Amino acid sequence: MVWDVSFTCDICGKTKGEANHWWLAAVAPSRAFSEDEQILRFTLMRWHVSESRSPEVYHLCGQGCAMQAAERFMTEGAIEPETHSVR
Repeated sequence: MVWDVSFTCDICGKTKGEANHWWLAAVAPSRAFSEDEQILRFTLMRWHVSESRSPEVYHLCGQGCAMQAAERFMTEGAIEPETHSVR
């Protein structure tokens, strides 16, 4: 049996093809200076097949969407707009 897995950009909705230059991004807790302070970390990674299947990563179709994800994180603290549910 063969599994057909397709990926969609979490910013613009484009479907991944063979020759695309895709990226992965993750938002995760970082070490905080005190226990009651939560600091989030934004990580941008080159596309990697095994990492792409993680439910904690965002799929980004290229530089433009990667920059939009970084901008959203810097201004809102999340990649998804506030109108969407948080992962």
